[in-house]
Amino acid sequence: MDSQRLFSIASVGAFSAAAIAAPAAMAATTDLQVSITNNAPVGGVYITPVWVGFHDGSFDSYNGGLSSQPGLERVAEDGDTSQIAADFAAGLTYIDNSGISPVSATVASSQAGSDRVGGTLGGGPIAPGATVDAIFEGLDLSSENTYFSYASMILPSSDYYIANGNPFAHGLAALDGASVGTEITFYIGAAGTINDAGTEVNDFATGPGNGLFPQLGLPAGQNAPDQGADQNGVNANVVGIPYTGFLNAPGDFDTNPASALLNFNNVDLYGPGVARVTITVVPEPASLGLLGVAAAGLLLRRRRSS
Repeated sequence: MDSQRLFSIASVGAFSAAAIAAPAAMAATTDLQVSITNNAPVGGVYITPVWVGFHDGSFDSYNGGLSSQPGLERVAEDGDTSQIAADFAAGLTYIDNSGISPVSATVASSQAGSDRVGGTLGGGPIAPGATVDAIFEGLDLSSENTYFSYASMILPSSDYYIANGNPFAHGLAALDGASVGTEITFYIGAAGTINDAGTEVNDFATGPGNGLFPQLGLPAGQNAPDQGADQNGVNANVVGIPYTGFLNAPGDFDTNPASALLNFNNVDLYGPGVARVTITVVPEPASLGLLGVAAAGLLLRRRRSS
């Protein structure tokens, strides 16, 4: 699949970069900027546009050893965030942790969809060193939007992805009521934590984004979504050298120095993770407007006094 096609798939159904949620009555709300940087070395893996969501802990995207829901499958195979975004907004969750049972369908969560805020960062594959960001307004960090979730595909691959299987992994309590400029930073996709969705056979011939890596001599890859053979497996961590055993690998793939740069389990290359997330408290738009009016007034007084 060429990068332009992947861009259009990944951005289907994405929310506005300034996702706005109506604040609950009388609840103090906070505006946050989310910035995500691909931490890979030059020549390393890309990540697809990143779906993010703020919720009360009621959205669980996956559990290791269980199968993937269609929304997560679409992220893991094609970088398409449209279904996970729609399911999240509808108040669904992918794992019913009250019973920790194998997943057969999405199930209703305890939180109404209108209480969640989500969106997709980036308009196409995110290159090593590149950063994408968005501002999310009106977040109730005290009760409704207290936890942060994310999901993105790793390129190249058939169905490798990064996401937090623990819905409580990234709490936002430190930002509730905090001053403008307060931030929290963490890494995602640490060695041994990137997942294989178990939905598609690992095959370079049917993976998207191969054109981003001309130095590897990969096959052309898929030219439409969901072209790979079904694996009917379960979520599992990718351990060791990530691309060992991929079908239709070039004959010199294992000895090509460029392929070593794709080893996201190599901490010497990727450090604490494939991507860095920074979440920062930013001024509310009304506050920015007041600052602008005040600055204009000050300038006017200075001009009159000159």
